[in-house]
Amino acid sequence: MTIQTLISRLSDRDKAVRAEAMHGLVAMGKPAAPVCIALLSDGDWKVRYRAAEALGLLGDGGAYAPLVAALDDEKDHVRYMAAKGLGLLGDPHAVERLGRMRDDENEFVRRSAARSLGTIGGEEAVVALREALEGETTDGVRATILEALRDAGVDTALH
Repeated sequence: MTIQTLISRLSDRDKAVRAEAMHGLVAMGKPAAPVCIALLSDGDWKVRYRAAEALGLLGDGGAYAPLVAALDDEKDHVRYMAAKGLGLLGDPHAVERLGRMRDDENEFVRRSAARSLGTIGGEEAVVALREALEGETTDGVRATILEALRDAGVDTALH
């Protein structure tokens, strides 16, 4: 399947077709990264969502800045996937920006950012997670933050 075919399938009405197209881009490897970065500007949020997902799975360091920018997307699904993608990249430079996602209006974005902070780990990530825990009122998000703290190597028995 050509890259153009995969790109066009990212706009398909069927979610499964869009997912298959995203996996096709990931299977192409690093050469697909610039295409996916460009797709983060697409007018269709579903395309931006799948592009962010592909970038995280591709693991290309060049996706760092575009994924950070996608954390400001108007659509919560895209912000969620950008946060997840940054966790997959594992770049500690993302910690500060992911920490600010604790204020996102969408609980699933907050959960995704917390998971990514737990995956990245390190002292700054732990501080960001503790700050997020202090201000979080949604039980499900609090549970995710505690899990992320455990992933980062913190004993959460006291929380």
